[in-house]
Amino acid sequence: MDLNLYKTFYIVAKCSSFTKAAEQLYISQPAVTQAVKKLEDQLNAELFKRTSNGISLTTAGKMVYYYAEELYNLIEASFNLINKVKETQFSTIKIGVPTHIGTFYFVKYLKEFNQKHPNVRVCIINKKSDEMLKMLQKRELDIVIDTDMVNIDDKTIKIHKILELESCFVGNERFKNISEKGILSPIELIKYPLILPSITTSNRKMIDLYFKKQNIILKPLIEANSSSISKEIINQGIGIGWMIKDFIIDDLKAGNLYEIKVDIDQVLTPLSIAYHAKFTNEVIKEFIDIFKRKINS
Repeated sequence: MDLNLYKTFYIVAKCSSFTKAAEQLYISQPAVTQAVKKLEDQLNAELFKRTSNGISLTTAGKMVYYYAEELYNLIEASFNLINKVKETQFSTIKIGVPTHIGTFYFVKYLKEFNQKHPNVRVCIINKKSDEMLKMLQKRELDIVIDTDMVNIDDKTIKIHKILELESCFVGNERFKNISEKGILSPIELIKYPLILPSITTSNRKMIDLYFKKQNIILKPLIEANSSSISKEIINQGIGIGWMIKDFIIDDLKAGNLYEIKVDIDQVLTPLSIAYHAKFTNEVIKEFIDIFKRKINS
């Protein structure tokens, strides 16, 4: 298989022009035309429709384009990796981690890694879980640390569960007397305004599941994707919130917030680290090992 033929075909299709493809590839237009003709002969299929208005892909061309694009991206990625090896670097690790996870589970474990690799830059990205996983699949991120990664159907991504996070209901001074009453029943709890995570998060899905077991559908007053925003809303006394306990542990100890116990089983949300099964260099592996070892110690 001559990969250059597929590369030339891909660039022509992407540019919708033999002339522009020749300019991008720094070769003559006849050479581009010849390469495409050679690929068509090998496949015994016409790949482009040639009209007075230009060119467009045939049905066969569209099929070949899909795989040519995959090949092109893989080749480009391999060249980038090889160049990094030649330059003996991998000087940057790109990590996707939500703010609330980064605050108390991530930042404090960077010190040991930094001491061993003081010249390695760490780039921290904060986005939605699904966006970060897509970036990981495209190798735009090296690592993702998050809670919403239990059902990832991608064999190229390796997921390791680090620990389980406990969540609880909390309120501010306005709800202090409720916290002192003892354990509320689920029916009693839903009489109060609730502040819950977005319905797309694993933490929300798990608490919804626990209440559905008792034939109760949670109808929150406010839903928020950000734990920081949820915490501020709870601090303002607008309602009772469902939070990862470690995120508000200092507020509980200081008496700024009060845990409101509810008669349900303990809800634990898995925290996992995801990375490429194949495209992981020694520096990234060491970071992963430090993180797993530290967080489990």
